[in-house]
Amino acid sequence: MGPLSHSCKATFLLFALQNDRESVKVLQTRGVIQHTAGEMMSDELDQIEQQLEELDKKSEECFQKCQIRSAVRIAKEATRLAKTHGLAVHYMRGLFDQMRFGHGLLDPQATREASVELVLLLENEEQARRIQPNLDEGHYQWLCSWMSTCAYDNLAEATGMMSGFNSEGMHECINEGLQVCRQTGKMECVKCFREYAADVYFAADDLEMVRHQCESLLEYRKDGSDNKDRRWSGHHKLGKLLILEGRLELAIQELNKAFELSVAEDVYLKTRSKLLVAATLDEALMLAGKPRFDWGSVASEFPEEGEWLYIELRRSMCDALENVLSGNFDQAIETLTEWDRRLTEQNCHKDWFEVRLRLIAAYLLSNNQKRAEALTKGLEASASEAQDFLTLRRLEQLFNEETATSPVAALQESGNAAVDSSSQAGEESTSDNAESGDDSDDAEAETPLGNILAEIMQRLMLAPEDETVREQVLEEFLSYTPSRIEDPRDGAYLVHLSQFVVQGTEDATRVWPWALQILEAFFDDPVTVSVVAAIGNYFRQADPGAFESITVEQLEAWFKRSTSPKVTHAKNFSRAGDFYLDEGNLGEAERCYSRGFRLKRTEPTVVLPLADVYRQSDRPRDALAVLDLSLREGADDQSIAWEAAMTALQIEQFDSVLTYMDKFFALGEPQTWAHYYRGVALMQLGRHEESLLAIDAENEFDPPGTFHLSAIKLCNLIALGQDQEQIDSIFTEVLDEQLSEIDYLSLNGLVRLFGHIWEHSKHLPANHLLRTKLEHQLLVAGFLPDTYFDGLREQIEETKTVNFFNVQIRQPLNEAWKDSRGCLYGQDEWTEYQREWGVLAESEEAATNFVLAFQSRCEELPAEIVDVHTDEVDYIDRPGVVWQGMHWTTDDLAGNESDDESDDELFGA
Repeated sequence: MGPLSHSCKATFLLFALQNDRESVKVLQTRGVIQHTAGEMMSDELDQIEQQLEELDKKSEECFQKCQIRSAVRIAKEATRLAKTHGLAVHYMRGLFDQMRFGHGLLDPQATREASVELVLLLENEEQARRIQPNLDEGHYQWLCSWMSTCAYDNLAEATGMMSGFNSEGMHECINEGLQVCRQTGKMECVKCFREYAADVYFAADDLEMVRHQCESLLEYRKDGSDNKDRRWSGHHKLGKLLILEGRLELAIQELNKAFELSVAEDVYLKTRSKLLVAATLDEALMLAGKPRFDWGSVASEFPEEGEWLYIELRRSMCDALENVLSGNFDQAIETLTEWDRRLTEQNCHKDWFEVRLRLIAAYLLSNNQKRAEALTKGLEASASEAQDFLTLRRLEQLFNEETATSPVAALQESGNAAVDSSSQAGEESTSDNAESGDDSDDAEAETPLGNILAEIMQRLMLAPEDETVREQVLEEFLSYTPSRIEDPRDGAYLVHLSQFVVQGTEDATRVWPWALQILEAFFDDPVTVSVVAAIGNYFRQADPGAFESITVEQLEAWFKRSTSPKVTHAKNFSRAGDFYLDEGNLGEAERCYSRGFRLKRTEPTVVLPLADVYRQSDRPRDALAVLDLSLREGADDQSIAWEAAMTALQIEQFDSVLTYMDKFFALGEPQTWAHYYRGVALMQLGRHEESLLAIDAENEFDPPGTFHLSAIKLCNLIALGQDQEQIDSIFTEVLDEQLSEIDYLSLNGLVRLFGHIWEHSKHLPANHLLRTKLEHQLLVAGFLPDTYFDGLREQIEETKTVNFFNVQIRQPLNEAWKDSRGCLYGQDEWTEYQREWGVLAESEEAATNFVLAFQSRCEELPAEIVDVHTDEVDYIDRPGVVWQGMHWTTDDLAGNESDDESDDELFGA
């Protein structure tokens, strides 16, 4: 198997092929997995491989020159030749090139077929061996690590081009793509998925989140650790966004930056990048009433006609725009109509949406309303199916009689879009809050039953424990049959409230048929459908046996009906997101929460779970962007400020932690842990006196223990260096704490706390007794930082013959373990544990000796070696231990991992 998880394979392949049986047929007829080549002599094989290398080189040269059609043709020839001679690696390389070259030909179907085929081979080594039985496993694994992120990125992009970037499954691709980056170690490829995420949020019509993704692309360090300079792309996408908002001067500024950066040293495809930016800049200049971009300045870099269809499309759109602006509508319509036809035939929806919008605009500007309306029907249907909310909003704007028609279907009239150039692109949003997200299920508007239902709930709230009152309220609710309900809002509210008086299956089985009657009566009301689906999901989760008739398929159909493109109720999307989260479909949950967040920035039921989804998928910066935007838009829920502070602490934005904690205190009463986290942030900022005051304040809120407070206090005192006697006293207190009794801190929390103590202890003399005791505490607990081992290896002479070894040990334990410094909470019954060590050594024997020497300092009984792995790569480095892993047991591993991710204290230490 390749290095990727089964979940990644399932997600990407299933969403790519779900509604596309043609791809499956193509893969079957190609005979990808058939090995047809006979044995070849070594000389013949060398010649074939040399020929394939030359083809690869030639196709890359064509790609660099934007001769896309030629590059794809050569890649296909290389693929055919490799398959004929049973050379799996070269065959996969040919597919890889077809996949990454193909986007420029406006044929996403072909690109997706190559991507799917490649992913199948990357996921299953046996498939590759059916092409080449003697495939070298090491070479294959290296190929998987190299190609996988690009394969998934290109598969997602091709599918987005065909189905729409906000269509079902597309949000999941962001999460899974980032997972692939982590699994293969290619973290520089995260930027590719950032670009992809920006396209997803464009289609989702959340321009603030587009800005956030673009700003992430602008981060670049020219220090050798970042070999993907995508700043030009970040500025380019920001330029496109500003054109849509009618902010043309700012757009031109961003696009000029993009043009300048398109030829920066670490930009991979300079010519391609430059020409793409030039086309967008050309449009911005024309819309601003300025001379067009000088295409003659890049004429020598332009490929021959037919080589790069996408740039020909972009140039044609620019020419059509010039014709529209000059009143030559017939010529513009002819150009756009031809591309409309071609893109339809190629099933290239993303670009077709753009061309169709401009074609409709051209007809409207030429006073042909009838033809424009006829074209609108097909676009509206396709965009609705793809959930492309931005296209739908732009289409609606074209027919807004109160504003002038924009030839590029901008969200604001370009002619009146002058904005002070000192404004920052990321600080304003002129169009992102156009929809208020009017939530009828908030029941604030007057309804026939509104006052009656409020009075009933007031009775229940005054006697929450009174069983008689609860039963009376339930009976009153059930008495409101559809014939007594005039307004669907009352029906929805009744069903929503009923869950608060249901106790047990008997009550639920009475409520469910009643809820279905209300659903039938108001099936055209999205809120009613959503609320009934939500309570049905609740009942099904609570007692599956009693509610077998409530199927996942039925619930999903209802939730989809209640979240159609025209629905603007944020809580509908929140309830749908909760359903998908219950079903383990993180991608669809994210898509629903994202839409709810777009509709109502301050709604906690979408803000908090969306941020949590981002954290679950290792995207804390995205989580913080959501929480921060919500607070800036006026959210008054204290938990949003709390989560923002915790997320900022996780990504070490300590100034922001203080800002969010201030907001938290302003929105409500302080609580346990609040002053502690504030103290941690102040400590990290070097504001030690203030940090000590915050820690003292925490003691007033009945903390669950004092270890964490003493630890932070110790760090502040060491940094201030004022009272060595007090420092030694608190240091001794901290080190004497029995870790097995600390049940209020997660494992991560303990590690972070000891990390802080370790860093601050460096200010003490090297031979300080308590510093030596701390080193032993960290060693036996498995908390020693890598920098400790780096310091030891610095004392050893460098050698050219070291390999990296991963050494796993098993450590038997005796009765002394439960009182050991290494025993953590819940581990006192252990009879053994396992641990991994990373070592640089000249041989396996030397590696195990290093490990056993350290491990012998941890426990009384001798440890044994379980397994040793090496990468068999020669390094020039200093031998010794590189890192120490934390101890674990097979039985408790899953539980520990879950605990690490669930505690509030996860980020606090």
